[in-house]
Amino acid sequence: MRILYLVTLDNVHDTGKIYKIRDRLNYWRRAGHLAQVWILSRDNEYVIRGLSEQEGVKVFNALPFHLPLSSRLSWIKKTERYIRQAVSLRELSREITCFQPDLIYYHQHIWLPGLAGLLRRHLSVMEVNVIDTEEVKFTPLLRRWIYRAGRKSLIRAVDGLVCVTPEIEARFKRYGKPSCIISNGIDLNRIPLKQPEPSGRAHLIFVGSSDIPSQGIDLVIGLAQKLPQYVFHIVCPDLPAGKQQNIISHGALCDTQLKSLYKRMDIGIGTLALHRKHMQQACPLKVREYIAAGLPLILAYEDCDLPDDPHILRLPYGLQHLDNAWISKIEAFVERNRLKRLPESIRQRVSLEKKEVMRLAFFEHLLNGYGTNRLPAFSFQPAPEEAIAQATEPSLVQTPVAL
Repeated sequence: MRILYLVTLDNVHDTGKIYKIRDRLNYWRRAGHLAQVWILSRDNEYVIRGLSEQEGVKVFNALPFHLPLSSRLSWIKKTERYIRQAVSLRELSREITCFQPDLIYYHQHIWLPGLAGLLRRHLSVMEVNVIDTEEVKFTPLLRRWIYRAGRKSLIRAVDGLVCVTPEIEARFKRYGKPSCIISNGIDLNRIPLKQPEPSGRAHLIFVGSSDIPSQGIDLVIGLAQKLPQYVFHIVCPDLPAGKQQNIISHGALCDTQLKSLYKRMDIGIGTLALHRKHMQQACPLKVREYIAAGLPLILAYEDCDLPDDPHILRLPYGLQHLDNAWISKIEAFVERNRLKRLPESIRQRVSLEKKEVMRLAFFEHLLNGYGTNRLPAFSFQPAPEEAIAQATEPSLVQTPVAL
C-alpha cells in the first residue's frame, strides 16, 4: 500500500506522539508498504526533531513570519498557529496528487478549510485518541467553536475509524463508519529496562503536562506531600514552583534524557484524573514508555491492555484526594515492587508489532471494499508469529526478570 500519514505536530507539545509516529512509520516500511509522513507544523518550525531526519517525511509550514504581538499575546499566537495550518494544508493538497496514496491515515484534529474535501477524495482513516466532545471543553472559546462547527464534516468525510479504547468507539458508533479498537503500542526496544537500586530512597516518576487538568499533576504533588520518604520526579514543562523537598522538576526532556531517567526509576505514575473529562478508559503514551522500561504502575483509570496484576496498583476512579487508607496501600505497593520489573507478559501486551499488524489488516480491509456500497464488518485474524517476526528488527533488549 501507499500510505500517507497526515498529522499536526510541534516540537514542544508532541514529543511522545513524534516517536509513536516514527516507530509506526518504520514498521509499515519493514512490512513492505510505501509510507510517508506529512506534517502540518503548528509553529514556525521546518524541522520536527526525531522525525524530519527520516526519509519520506515532509514538514509543511507556509507562513514564514509571525503575526504582530504573537510573542506577547497568547490569543494572537493561537490564531497564528491556526492560520499556519490552514495555509500549509493548501500547499499539501497541491502536492498530494504526485504521491497518489492508496490511503490517508489522519490523526483527529481541528477542522481546517479544505480538509474534509481532501479526506473525501481519498480512502481515509481517522485515528481517534480521545472523547473529543469532552476534550474540547478545556480549549479556548474560539477554538471550541471552530472544532464543534467542523467536527461532523470530518467524521463523515473519512471511510473508517481507529479508536484507541472501546469507550471511544462506542461514542462514534452513531456515524455508521467501519471501526476497530487498537490501543497505543510502543517499540519495546526503544526504552531501556529499569536498573533497580536496592540502597537509598524509592524514586517515582510522572511524565505529563501541567496545563491538562485530567492528567492530575496536582494529585501527584499531593501524593509527594504525604510520602516524604520517596523522591518524585516530575517531567513536564511549566511546572508551578513549589517548595517540596522530595520533588525534582525536570521540565521538558528530550528522548535521550528521558530514557536515561527511566533506568533510574522504581515506579511509574500514570494519569490520575481522567474523570475530569468524563472518561474511564485510556492508553497514554507515557504509560507505554513506563511499561517498556519495566516500571510497576500506579494508575487511576482502566487500560484494556493491562490485566489485574500485583505489579499494577489501580486507584479509585473519580479520585479527588487520597485518604490515609490509600496512602498506606500506595506505600505498601512501592515497598513490594520498587526492586521488581513488570512481567514480560505485560510488556508484550503493548508491543508495537501486534498493534500494527491489526492496523494494517484494517487498512487492507477498507482498501478491498473501497468503492463498493457494502463493506463487511472488520474481523481481525491474527497473523502467524513468523510473519510478525519478519517485519520486526531483532530485539536488542534481554528479557527482564523480576529481582
